[in-house]
Amino acid sequence: MATFKAEVYAHQKKQDGTWNIKIRVFHNGRKRYIATSWYVTKEDLTRSLKLKNQTYIDYTDALIKKYRQKCDRAGERLKGMTVDEVVELLENEQDGEQFDLDIVAYGRGIVSRLRATGHEGNALSYEGALNNLVRFVGRECVSVKEVTARFIQDWIDWIAAQPARKNRKKGSRAQSLYPSQLRAILNQAKAEFNDEDAGIIRIPQSPFKKVKLPKVEQARWRAITLEQVKALRDLPDTKILQPGQNRRNLARDAWLISFYLVGMNEADLYECEDCNGGRITYQRKKTRNRRADRAEISLEIQPELEPLLARYRDPSGQRVFCFYKMYSSINTFTTSLNKGLKSVGEELGIDDLEFYSARHTWATLAVNEAGVDKYTVHTALNHVDEKLRVTDVYIKKSWKPIDTANRKVLDLLKQKLQVAENEE
Repeated sequence: MATFKAEVYAHQKKQDGTWNIKIRVFHNGRKRYIATSWYVTKEDLTRSLKLKNQTYIDYTDALIKKYRQKCDRAGERLKGMTVDEVVELLENEQDGEQFDLDIVAYGRGIVSRLRATGHEGNALSYEGALNNLVRFVGRECVSVKEVTARFIQDWIDWIAAQPARKNRKKGSRAQSLYPSQLRAILNQAKAEFNDEDAGIIRIPQSPFKKVKLPKVEQARWRAITLEQVKALRDLPDTKILQPGQNRRNLARDAWLISFYLVGMNEADLYECEDCNGGRITYQRKKTRNRRADRAEISLEIQPELEPLLARYRDPSGQRVFCFYKMYSSINTFTTSLNKGLKSVGEELGIDDLEFYSARHTWATLAVNEAGVDKYTVHTALNHVDEKLRVTDVYIKKSWKPIDTANRKVLDLLKQKLQVAENEE
């Protein structure tokens, strides 16, 4: 058990006639000394250099009490520590009191690491939250000590008071998402800088325990009807050209490609490289780094897809589609698609048509009208059911159920189109 005593040593007298109070640490037969911030004169000491000034006695008693609490938190581990390790433990406690961290700079470091490891989606999410936080405080630097429950609530209230972006309905997502991202950053910082086993707590606060984040509104229903899919498919090309190519025609075609490929995301259309044996195989960018199977999926090329595949095939063979030659990044590709789909939606009377609606539409039609079971749809969308994760390890993966489900959806659409054509 470590013991402590406040002492002053005659040979350590300063030129100004003062002595620094030291805390003697005795542990496992060895002793070391920790300097304090207090200096005393001979008026504060007895003739034998013992403290007699009650103020300094109280100061040192409080510090020794704190050291004992620190050792108590170390528990049985303390018995195996050397006196030097005990001193390091105690001095780290002092460092913890002085510790500070710019949570914005720390968060931007996380963003950089996410980008370097291919987690662009997560990086953008964190970056958006940090940029919003900076706008809230009006400066780039935010001390971790500022992140209190009151601070977070004020931020949420500020977000709620901001005007909606042009032509967009304001929701509550940002009020919940941005603070949630800050919570994740704070938790990473605590995991890095705190050592609970050693009793080193440099970031003690847990402000999110006292703040109730706003509930996120249910996601807007994005699926469109079979009739609207038909209208989109049959929409003739427009001759009006944007710089480079016709964005509206491209957006319509890319939406259909996604639909024919079970809601394939634009990032995967942009990057996909494997088209062999009548199949397109890819690893879903959104989840490939979070899954042991790399979120791989393989889809049979259906007849409906073939004309569009021929139109946008990459002539170099490096990738399946030539979209990467048309746009310098996934972000510019995505922006162009959604802008083009706004034009398509206006023509067809579909409010706020987005690229992601292809995925929603395929899933909705599969379950509600094609009679595909939800587990197959779940698998086709390349999701993971946590309840079945262990079971899936024992099942050899087969793409046939997904191909069959896709064919059912496209056959359903084909039947609808035939009925409509006969009625005409």
